[in-house]
Amino acid sequence: MSIYDVKPTSQKSKLPELMQVVYKVVGSGTKAMAELKPGDALEVLAPLGHGYFQEDYQEKLLRADEVLLVAGGIGIAALLLSARELHESGIQQRLFFGGKTGADLVCYEDFGGLVQETILASEDGSKGQKGFVTVPLERYLGGNKGRKILIMVCGPWPMLEACVGLARGYGHPCLVSMENRMGCGLGVCLGCSIRVKGHGHGAYERVCTEGPVFWSDHISWAAGDTPEI
Repeated sequence: MSIYDVKPTSQKSKLPELMQVVYKVVGSGTKAMAELKPGDALEVLAPLGHGYFQEDYQEKLLRADEVLLVAGGIGIAALLLSARELHESGIQQRLFFGGKTGADLVCYEDFGGLVQETILASEDGSKGQKGFVTVPLERYLGGNKGRKILIMVCGPWPMLEACVGLARGYGHPCLVSMENRMGCGLGVCLGCSIRVKGHGHGAYERVCTEGPVFWSDHISWAAGDTPEI
């Protein structure tokens, strides 16, 4: 799950009063969360890993003419805090948001004052353009070939892979936030590991610690990739 938003206690305090998490009920854990009542207590291990606005990312972020935020379904939750930081830095940005149905397109209204434009797409055509969100994304990239664009993506693996292919084809850097299930969240169980460019043990990195955000060209996307030993 991604931290969607954080509300400070006051202008003088940096301690959060309210941490918002956006989630979809898909199994027993999220079903139990949906049944919680105000005042119920939870143990939370957060934050894990690092987000989009790390020091080693900022050079390319701040050099970009525009940042394209691309979200698939609940992946929208990973992008709001970064969108706010980009807006405060004066960087132009657009939001491309897709889902299976219009009901999956949630929370995009919160980006209204941060982005120049919001482009919606649903596979069944019930909201926004009909089809995958990568269709309007490719159309936009094709019409803006002279611009320095950075793409930031969060969503299901097939959408991530498609967006990475578009970024590579048009020559733009791309940051992806991976959604692998985290068993321990501490980097011990290795259950969230993904295959990356490297050798031996270096051919795998943990989403909970080295991620969840990676440069797209650091990840091995082909299903048949074999790490070099």
